[in-house]
Amino acid sequence: MKKWLLLVLVFGATSAYGGVRADLRQGGKLYKDQKYGQALQKYAEALQKDPQNESASFGAGAASYYLKDYAAAEQAFEQTAEQEGKLAQDALFNLGNAYYRGGDAQKAIAAYRQALVKNPQDLEAIHNLQLILQQQQDQQNQNDQNQQNQDDASPNQSQQDQNNQGQQDQDQQQQQNPSNPQDAMNKNDADRVMQMARENERKKPTQAGAAQDSNVEKDW
Repeated sequence: MKKWLLLVLVFGATSAYGGVRADLRQGGKLYKDQKYGQALQKYAEALQKDPQNESASFGAGAASYYLKDYAAAEQAFEQTAEQEGKLAQDALFNLGNAYYRGGDAQKAIAAYRQALVKNPQDLEAIHNLQLILQQQQDQQNQNDQNQQNQDDASPNQSQQDQNNQGQQDQDQQQQQNPSNPQDAMNKNDADRVMQMARENERKKPTQAGAAQDSNVEKDW
């Protein structure tokens, strides 16, 4: 997170409600001690007394961020940025962080860009923006490479299928048209076997009670 020391500077800010200043002071101390839940409670109390207090909303966003409640952090930083006060630019930067941690890279990019409009020299915003854009480019390159690999694999598979089909056709053709004497002999043997099978078909045993035929073999 960025520039949380600014919170210390706002403790002496004047307010129409005397209690707001005390809440901010206590919230800042608790935040510094990393007691983010208690700090958030103090900032919330300050916001109840002064809903437009940018220091309170900024502190609430910071505490929520470290509690990993990124949705609450987004809401608080958005509120701070809308005030267009002295914390607006920092709020936009941290809003980008919250969006990114919450899984919305596109909103994070928009927030960082808004922060850079207000301060083009913000090196942290530049760094984070470049980081996200590079991640997106790397992901796109990876997706393109995966798609290319799939496209390259498809013709190979088709060629393999064609080769398999060609081999099957060749085997079938060899069976129908033997190309060497051994194949021819095998085919002749097969023809003789088929002829014998047809002859035996006529020599099946008679059923019980049927007239005996001299050509009929004994039962088997």
